Amino acid sequence: MHSGSSQPKARRERWGKAAIFAGLTAALPSVWQTVTHVTDETYRAPEARHGEGHVQYHMAREALITAGALGTVVVATAAGSRRGRALWRCLALSTAGFTTAMWSGGPVTGVWAPNRKALLIHVGSTTGLALGTWLLRPRKENS
Repeated sequence: MHSGSSQPKARRERWGKAAIFAGLTAALPSVWQTVTHVTDETYRAPEARHGEGHVQYHMAREALITAGALGTVVVATAAGSRRGRALWRCLALSTAGFTTAMWSGGPVTGVWAPNRKALLIHVGSTTGLALGTWLLRPRKENS
């Protein structure tokens, strides 16, 4: 293998990490919204069959699942040259799960995002995370 082949790989790694960072940064307002809904009294639903705090329970669960998914994204991204196929698959599944959940409102409620700012956050975070995950994908080395 000649020495020039590592340069495109290093460049792809840098761009992939930058895209992941941009996607995570874009997602922060949405994640913060979810976390604050946990204690927001307007998210109590007295008519809920399982108790008025049931919606808040789901917000807490979503916040914890998000922490796990984004934690996996961070660990897999930071692994750099130690990132093997299995860890990349974890990155891809965590990215897919997190971004799909952000878009789940459309098919479930008919509302893709509650406002233009939220829509831009969803687009920005999905684009950054998906692009970064694609750039960080493992490639077969020439033998």
